[in-house]
Amino acid sequence: MKKHNLRSRIKLGMIICHIGMTIALLSLLFAACKTVPAGLRPVDAIELIDNNSSFYMAVPKAADNVLIEHIITNMAEGLSEQDAKAIAAHIDKIYCGLNRSKKSMEFQASVEGQIPRSFLPKVLNAKNGWISNTYIPAGSEVNYKIYSGPIEMTFPTDKICCIGRDINGMLDKYDYLSKLPAEEEPGKLYSDLDEELVGYLKGAESDIRFFANKPQSFLTILTGAQLDLKLIDVKGSFTTDEKHPNQYFLDLDFRFKNGTFLKAGRTLLVLAFGLTNSQEEIIGDSELIIKKIRIDKKQLYKLLSL
Repeated sequence: MKKHNLRSRIKLGMIICHIGMTIALLSLLFAACKTVPAGLRPVDAIELIDNNSSFYMAVPKAADNVLIEHIITNMAEGLSEQDAKAIAAHIDKIYCGLNRSKKSMEFQASVEGQIPRSFLPKVLNAKNGWISNTYIPAGSEVNYKIYSGPIEMTFPTDKICCIGRDINGMLDKYDYLSKLPAEEEPGKLYSDLDEELVGYLKGAESDIRFFANKPQSFLTILTGAQLDLKLIDVKGSFTTDEKHPNQYFLDLDFRFKNGTFLKAGRTLLVLAFGLTNSQEEIIGDSELIIKKIRIDKKQLYKLLSL
């Protein structure tokens, strides 16, 4: 009888073990078959810049960290040089769009980096003239804090800061893009800007890149002369001259409305910049490339009213 009980217990133990293994296996199978929420795609800072500016820039830290400090100081009046340096140290690149008039400059920027959230209350506080409120995009459940002072800014994540014009619109777009599944068209950028322009600005690493679809005021500041060049647009880059750290080498790419305007414009540019033949190249009927123009860095800071 005892022998029979022992066999029964062994058999029962084996059945229980088998049931346990079956349950565990089924759990694994159900877990594998269960619908797992798709990973959300990261938002690229450049996607938040709209197409309502006449001048665009990409300023990477590696190209000119001092310029980034100037931009930060200009955006937040009353910010000390020490605090501006502390914030700039956490910034990798600034994408910005500008609209400049004789009386004012309209500014929109999307900043990528590692933004120190713990540092924000020390800088963006009532003592320094800042107030905060929350914004919820239509159809969203996420609250975003907006800081209002000399300019508006918000930090949708610790890797992106949005500044300036149409903060609500930038947050609307961030909220929408941040909820797209990661596997949906991986690598695609949902930018309002032309695809070629996005690629050009994204490629800025050791140089400052810009694009102007209304370049007249830009050229006036650079040359000190009123140049009517009949341009479609102009793009270019600033690279620090290693032998003269206070100067840039400026490369420019002009697109004229036609060949006649190119010839006239080339003559004016030669006089304005004091060019030599080795510095210029004509492509097709209406494109002129000029390279290695030396300019003082303060001229760029003046362009941005910094």
